[in-house]
Amino acid sequence: MPDLKHHAQVQSTPASGLLAGAPPLGERRRVYLLPGELHASAEPCQISTILGSCVAVCLWDAKLKVGGMNHYLLPAWREGQDSSMRFGDLATRVLLAKLLDFGCRRRNITGKLFGGSAISQPEDRYLVSLGAKNVAAAQLMLKSAGIPIIAQDSGGSCGRKVVFNTDDGSAWSRRV
Repeated sequence: MPDLKHHAQVQSTPASGLLAGAPPLGERRRVYLLPGELHASAEPCQISTILGSCVAVCLWDAKLKVGGMNHYLLPAWREGQDSSMRFGDLATRVLLAKLLDFGCRRRNITGKLFGGSAISQPEDRYLVSLGAKNVAAAQLMLKSAGIPIIAQDSGGSCGRKVVFNTDDGSAWSRRV
């Protein structure tokens, strides 16, 4: 199981892959994700969402300038449940498949990970929270797929607003 203690720290320097200010909209199409949704685009697009214990995985291919983001509520689908993008394993697999359909190659794809708060739990109980389980699931899925996580803002006790640009891979996260 990945060590989750350090994930409550916000990384906001440009070197971390997160922007200090919100990325500009420019000529990009704007898409807002609700829980259980995802979007991938080969055209310039700015995707945003609001997260609590949910997690958003952003994938980006620097070579083709293609990216996408999901917003999931639960770490894994179990047999007997309806398959849905509410589950991290399915949502991340589908997001990766969409990028591969655009011609992306796994070796060129990087990931950014956001969310996984424990809004109603004390800090010392974070590791057993739904948010921690969602973060651990995303880390495991990306590692298994061979996709490095180059930026992460997760954990803590606050929600987050996340903005991601599919054409340049820039991302911004603000606690709400």
